[in-house]
Amino acid sequence: MSTFDYSVVMPCLNEELTIGACITEALEGAKRVGLAVEVVIADNGSTDKSVEIATNLGARVVEVPVRGYGAALNAGITATSTNFVVMGDCDLSYDFTEAPRLVSLLRDQNFDIVIGNRFSGGIAAGAMPPLHKYLGNPVLSFIGRLFFKIPIKDFHCGLRAVRRDSYLRAAPVTTGMEFATEMIARFVNIGARFAETPVHLRKDGRNRKPHLKSFPDGWRHLKMMLLFSPQYFQLLPGVILSGIGALGLILYALTGEINLIFAQGSIQASIFALVILTVGLQLITASFITMAYAKSKQIPRFNPWERIERTVTSKTFGSISVLFMTIGFLGLVLIGGYWFSANFPAVDPAIETRRTLPLVGLLVTGMQGVLCSIQVRQILSKFW
Repeated sequence: MSTFDYSVVMPCLNEELTIGACITEALEGAKRVGLAVEVVIADNGSTDKSVEIATNLGARVVEVPVRGYGAALNAGITATSTNFVVMGDCDLSYDFTEAPRLVSLLRDQNFDIVIGNRFSGGIAAGAMPPLHKYLGNPVLSFIGRLFFKIPIKDFHCGLRAVRRDSYLRAAPVTTGMEFATEMIARFVNIGARFAETPVHLRKDGRNRKPHLKSFPDGWRHLKMMLLFSPQYFQLLPGVILSGIGALGLILYALTGEINLIFAQGSIQASIFALVILTVGLQLITASFITMAYAKSKQIPRFNPWERIERTVTSKTFGSISVLFMTIGFLGLVLIGGYWFSANFPAVDPAIETRRTLPLVGLLVTGMQGVLCSIQVRQILSKFW
């Protein structure tokens, strides 16, 4: 059994100016409350005196050959010897004397993960760029709350604490800055209990630019949220697009014209309607397969999936899909036969596309439905 009550993990890459003060704060914070802390430095290839300073102060250094914020944190957390782990950058932006307060939420109130909230705890002048403070963090945090249904208002706070056993179950894998978002997403996947607590953000003590790159890393965070949220990323856009495409083709079949607010026309508009329908169906299929895969991995967080599954894997869904596919195929065969028997006479493009494109839409819809049903059944029955 570990002789420590909790661990503090700090990712490090050339932080000789600040690492000593951060380790000292971590030790002082534990001493104030009568606890023993294990300080683990996840070194990402420092070429300055960071490792030497950490070792002299009694910290344990873990060498992490794979570069990246996520790679360093993952290696550090995995290497700890306690079940309560606090993590934060060793650039003096966070006060590690606050660590015991985060640990108490894990230990005494049985939370699985605790996220700091810099906006409620206070942000010192110059500690956060205005772009991050007023746009980046609030917008991404809002999207995160919407997608993951958790009451976290500062998704990207670097000071956080986890139960190690819960972390190992969640098993995040990314190596870059998006690790912070992936960690939350994977904790949601295992049904973890979340807490948020105010923490103070100070101006860091570096004499160089931070490793964070605003727009590339912001996009990586957003992309991670989308990948873990197929109901918003794929299903909802797919329903909207396929609905617009189907409506356009129906109007074209009935009247020979498409008269929507955002699109008017005949042949060209109908071709775009078919393309939009096809893209929408692809997105819906992808979302169904993603959510089915999630269920096969015992990840039950997609609320509408139980109702969707009863439909997609039912005989009714398959029968309707086969019917659409058959009508579309036979209709196109009959039209093709007529063209062939008439020796492919000159035809009015408007009349012929009015007949053929809606049939192509039916064929595509039916084929997508049949393939989707088969793939979902394969996944849920663990066919592979």
